[in-house]
Parts: sequence; structure tokens; C-alpha cells
Amino acid sequence: MHDSKGDYEKALDYYGRSLTICEELGDKAGMGYSLIGIGSVHDSKGDYDKALDYYDRSLAIDEELGDKSGMGASLNNIGIVHADKGDYEKALDYYGRSLTICEELGDKSGMGLSLNNIGTVRKNKGDYEKAAEHLEKSLNIQKEIGLKGLELETTTYLYITYKHLSKDYDVNEVNTLIKETENIEFDLNCALYELLEDESYLEAAYKQVQDNASAMDDELAKKFLSYPIPKAVVEAWEKVK
Repeated sequence: MHDSKGDYEKALDYYGRSLTICEELGDKAGMGYSLIGIGSVHDSKGDYDKALDYYDRSLAIDEELGDKSGMGASLNNIGIVHADKGDYEKALDYYGRSLTICEELGDKSGMGLSLNNIGTVRKNKGDYEKAAEHLEKSLNIQKEIGLKGLELETTTYLYITYKHLSKDYDVNEVNTLIKETENIEFDLNCALYELLEDESYLEAAYKQVQDNASAMDDELAKKFLSYPIPKAVVEAWEKVK
């Protein structure tokens, strides 16, 4: 809850206390869960290297326990961080491994997430045909199982690929999904600007990036602003202003 509210230091405190207890009890599964939580907070803070460290430790525990479901989640989390850093080939490798596990387990929710993430990376690489293929599959799964939370992201990235491929898409559907979504992160605001060409989304993304960077020390902020999406947001905003 503290992570979701943006109270990152409180979140780290509680996750750290949980991890300590799990270590004292030898509760490996609990340790893995706490490590993912800590990694998630560092990811939210934009400290991707620390996030990777904790996600890697969680993955090692999942592998030790033979926890396929946990492995799928950890692989996906690691892929997200590599994508955030612009290491797209590494991201695709981890997403692909996560997707394989989810398919083996029949985990449709995990499949929907992995396919979405593969599609977004393919779009960022400019591989629009493959991006559309994965995003369409993800969206179909989401609708089949009633998966919530991803629809705006998947639809936005899918329609960007359609835009590049000169295919028709429904702007009204995107606007409806925007109204139904409470929190839109800077990367999705950036994608919405690319799709809709509405500067209000770019402005929102720019403010979010600046807020994130201002909460970091100088070295981390410099690194964060060098990553592909924050860098693209700042450059696009400077052009329009």
C-alpha cells in the first residue's frame, strides 16, 4: 500500500522488516516475495540497477524452490527493468522465458502480461508488424479472462502500431479507456501523446519525469534521464516549448 501511494521509504521499511523475519524463519518463499516487493519500490523510484539486484535474488530463490509461477513473475519483472533501461534484446529474452513458463502453466493472466510487454518492446524497436501480433494476442486474452489494468496500455501501443502500418483504429475507444484509468505513468502518457498528438499528455509525462528526477540524488537522476523514455519525453517537450 505504501508503494502504491508513493511512500517509497515507508514501503522499503516494511518490506525490509518482512525480509528479515523470513530470513530468520528460513522461509524461502516469503523471502522471494519480499525481495520482489523491494525490487518493485526501487523500480518505481527509477533506480533500475537496484531493482535488478533484488529481482535477480528473487528469481534465484524461485529456481531453487522450483516455483514455476514465481519464476514467470520474476522473469517478467526483470524484463521490465531491462526494457526501462533500453536493453530491448535482454528484455525480449526475459519476457520470452516468462511467456513460455506461463504457457506451460496455463497461466493466461501471465501470458497476457508477457505478450503485452513483448509487444511494447517490439513497438519501441520499430518492429510494428510483430508488435501488433503480440499486442492483439494480449488484448484477446485480457478480454477472454476479464483481466483489468492493462487494457489502456495494450490498446494504446496496438493503435500506435496501426498508425504506423496505416491501419484504422478507434480513437474514441482510447478516450473511453483513459477516463476509466486512475493512474497513468509517464511512459504511457508519452505513448498517448505519440498516438493522439495531444500536448497535454506530453506535458503530464514531462512533469512526472521531472518529479521523479527531483526526488533522486544527482547521480541517479542523471542516469534516469538518460534512459530512452525519460530522455524522449524531455526532448519532445523542449521541441514543442
